[in-house]
Formats: sequence, structure tokens, C-alpha cells
Amino acid sequence: MKRSLITVFLLISTCCFSQNKMLDSLENIIQNYKEQDTNYVNLRIKYVARKMFLTPADTTWATYVNKTLDLSKQLQYPKGIGISYNNLGIIHHYFLSDPLEGLNYYQKSYDVFEKDHKFKKYELGVLTNIGLINYEQQDYEKALKSFKILLDNPENKSKFSTEFYIANVYGDQKQLDSSIYYYKKALEGAVQNNQTIFIANIKTNLSIVQANAGFLDDALASTIESLDLIEEHNIEGLRVTAYTNAAEVYLQNNDIEKAEYYATNSLKLNEALNSLSTENSALETLANVYAQRGDYKNALLSYQKHIVLRDSLINADRKLEISRKEIQYEADKHRAISEVEIERQKSIKNASIIGGSGLILASLIGFVLYRRKQDAVSKSKEAEFNAKVSDTELKALRSQMNPHFIFNSLNSIGDYILKNDTQSASDYLSKFAKLMRLTLENSEKKEILLSDDISLLRTYMDIERKRFNTKFDYTIDVDSGLDAENILVPPMILQPFIENSIIHGLSQKDELGLVKISFKAENNMLICSVDDNGVGRENATSSEHKKSMGMAITKSRIEIINKLKNTNGTVEIIDKTEGTRIDVSLPMQLAY
Repeated sequence: MKRSLITVFLLISTCCFSQNKMLDSLENIIQNYKEQDTNYVNLRIKYVARKMFLTPADTTWATYVNKTLDLSKQLQYPKGIGISYNNLGIIHHYFLSDPLEGLNYYQKSYDVFEKDHKFKKYELGVLTNIGLINYEQQDYEKALKSFKILLDNPENKSKFSTEFYIANVYGDQKQLDSSIYYYKKALEGAVQNNQTIFIANIKTNLSIVQANAGFLDDALASTIESLDLIEEHNIEGLRVTAYTNAAEVYLQNNDIEKAEYYATNSLKLNEALNSLSTENSALETLANVYAQRGDYKNALLSYQKHIVLRDSLINADRKLEISRKEIQYEADKHRAISEVEIERQKSIKNASIIGGSGLILASLIGFVLYRRKQDAVSKSKEAEFNAKVSDTELKALRSQMNPHFIFNSLNSIGDYILKNDTQSASDYLSKFAKLMRLTLENSEKKEILLSDDISLLRTYMDIERKRFNTKFDYTIDVDSGLDAENILVPPMILQPFIENSIIHGLSQKDELGLVKISFKAENNMLICSVDDNGVGRENATSSEHKKSMGMAITKSRIEIINKLKNTNGTVEIIDKTEGTRIDVSLPMQLAY
């Protein structure tokens, strides 16, 4: 797969690159700015973010960014220092084809950002760039691990870019179905965020994977859409790679004229960019084009150039690996010297240490006894907590397998049989058996997919509607921003509340009742709600007004989740004019 020049400007917004008028205005503001303060640094950073990618062949960017870095150091401005280091990494990594020096600057940037939590969003961008170097060095396992960790990070506001990198890794590993899946997910996010450059970049990479998978029509459509975006928005930073990829797609579609056009023009444009990997890919495609034309002389010349360049790239990779080994060797050597020095200092201090050994020994014995006591207390608390977990899980299962519910359900099935309503009896029995089976299966699991839990709730609600002779209706609503196939929840966490709504709220109403079940995201928490229009808690009988066992069990389950995951899930009861609403707040947990 041909690799694209990846957009890695994750530290600043990329949505305004094509607005040349705005760039001219920003440049004019910088030139006329009177004071060299942090605002001036921020203006320079903003200008670089919006202009550098449009003109990657401009050799003055390193000088410009170094000046911003020096000024940030004079002002002791960590944000300016960290972003400047990252920009220098981008310049060396992508514009100058020097990944080792790029890695050096990325690590310096990371050292700045990791010291302060407020720089977390910038830290994510630098970690992504480091992961991309692992990807380019074909250390796919390490790169994939890094990107999937970033995908789950709640600070990552550009998940579509991370999905794009994962798609690239799968594409290089020839796992084409996975690659196409993540490219399409990335494309959805890029479109939602109006990221034109990312959309064009994703489409040109997607076209190659689609072509390799045999979806030639789809590949051609993706290529044309990518090229149209590049023309419309003058995205020069992607043109060379897009032309190279377009040549390959047109070649596989047997459109030799266009394949030759795009391969030839990618080589001409690459003279300014000097991307060796892009030139290598274009030469390989051009050799195949000439071969299909029957122009074997030019095919041979292009292929020979491709082989020479490919070998030089392999040698460059080996040089990078050697440099890394040298860096590791120097680090090991310094550590060994430090250990020797520590041993020498220990020898010098032995005399004084022996003098105080008695006191140290007594302190050590006291410390050991103290630790043993602490360990015993800790183990006791852990045993109590584990017992509470087991007890809560058992009670939760019992509440879901309520004997009254089972007995009443079997009675209802029996009634249908006595009335010779075999269809209703069969339907009821099928749903009841499914509910029992899934409840028992899920009792062994800590979490299940939200989609599976919703399916389980539907089955439960259908059974209860039949048992109460359709005395109520229900709705289940999942917020459009939630992916029910990728969110994990404790199984049947809402069941006790739904049961309370039906038995204590709706069964006493004369008119038709309604239970609304909904799921939405709020502040990185999943809000699960049960809203009924029943008689409400105030109008319930004295026995019904007491605190329900299901409520206590659910609160205990959430307390366990809070302790295990260090979260702050809650259960809130809201009394309405008509009916009751329960809001259960759970930590948002993704399956992948």
C-alpha cells in the first residue's frame, strides 16, 4: 500500500487551511505586532499551523519555528516551547525525511507537555506523532497498540484521525477489511468535523485499499473525490501522494492514459518535495504502465530507478535502526557508570552505616511489623469487599430471577394453554425462555454491550406487557451520538427500576401507562433513565413506599463499580407531578 503524507497537525485546528485571505491578514498582524509576548508567540504558532502544510517544500519553515522556540524559551512559555518542538519534529519527520531527528524533537515536546496536566490535549498529538514513526518503521504491533490506546483516551477529541492511522496500519498488514472499516469510520468523523484535508487524505488512502481488495469501482470513486477536493481547496501538501495513488488505481482499472499522466506528474511535483517513498511508489507504477503499453525500454529504466531507490530506503531504515541501537547503548553505558559510582559511594559510607546499624535494624523490625499489620488490614478489607461483590452479584441475579415474576409468567402461559391460545402460549414461552437463558448467561459477565442489554430489556418488557394484559406501553431511546455496539454496561442494571415502575406505578392506573427508557452521554458518563407516568411514590401504598430491595442492590452494584474504576456513578430518584423518573449514572466504557 502506498503511504500518504499524513496530516499530523493535531495540536491546532486544521479547518481553515485554504483561507488565503485569512492567512494574509494573520501574517500582516504578526509583522505589525509591537511586543514580543506570549500572544505574539501564539500568533506565530497559529500561522505555522495554517500555512506550513500548504507549502511543505518551503525550506524556511525550520528557521521560522526555531525563532518561535527561542522566543518561547526567553519568555519561559511552556506551551510555545512544546508546540515549537513538535513542529520541528513534523518538519524533520515529513518535510526533510529525517525521522530520527523528528523523533528527537517529538520526545522533547513530550517532556514539556507531560509535566502539566493542562497540556494533556497537546500531549496526545505528540504521542500520535511518535506512534506514526513506529508505523513508518513497520513496527506495526507497537504502532497499533499506541493508536488503540489513543482511541480510548477521553481527551482525544479527534478520534477520526486516530482511526485513520489504525486503517493505515491494517492496510500495510494487508488486513484489507479492517483497513476499509477504519477508513470509513475516520471518514465519518472527518465529515462531521468539516476537516477537508483529512477527507481528501482518507479518500486517497482508501482508494488504494479498495483497489487491492478488488473493489475497483469504489476505488475509482474515492480517487476522483480526493482529487476534486485537492483541486477545489488547493491542498498542495497532498497532491503528490494523491497523484501517486491515483496512478495505481487507474492502472488497476486499465486506464493506461490517466495512470501514466498521474504517475509522471507525481514525479515532477515530487522534485520540490523530495519524498523518497513517494518517488519510489510512483516509479514502480510508471514501470508497470510502460510495460502494459509495450514500451519495455522505459519500463526497464523506471524499474531500475525504482529498485535503486527502494534499496536506498531499506538502507535508510537500517541506518535509523543502528542509530536507535547507538542511543540505547549510550543510555545503558551511562546507567552502568552510574551504578558503579553508587557502589563506590556505598563503600565510602560503610563505616558510618555500621555505627548506626543497630538503630536501623530496630527501625526495620518495627517497619516490618507495621507493614504486616497493614497488610492484614488490607487483606481483611479486600476479603470484605470481595464478599460484598459476590453477595451483590447473587442478589442482583435473584432480583432479575424474581420468583413472583417466574411464577406469574408460568401462570400466564398456563392460562393461554387452557384457553387453547397456542400461538400466544408459544410466543410467551419463547420470550420467557430467552429471557431466562440470557439472564443466566449474563450473570457470569461484569459488562455486556449496551445493544445486548437493550435487547434483553425489550424481551423483559414484552413479557410484562403480556402478563399485565397490555396495561402499559414502553419506548427505548438511544441518543444518536451513542454507539450501542461499542458501549459496555452492567447487565440488567435498570431491571429493578422498570419492575418498580410497572408494579408500583402503572398497575394502579386505570388508563394506559407508559414507561420511557433512554440512554444518553453527559460529561463522559452514560445516563440511563426510566421514566413512568404512574401514580408516583407519594400515592403508593405504605408497603410499596418502602425502600425497594432492587434499589438497594443496584446502589450496591454502582458502589462496587465506583470503587473498582475510581468513578462517581450515582442513582437519582425524581418525583414528578405524574409518575417517577430514575436516572442511573454510569462511567462511559467502550468495548474497543
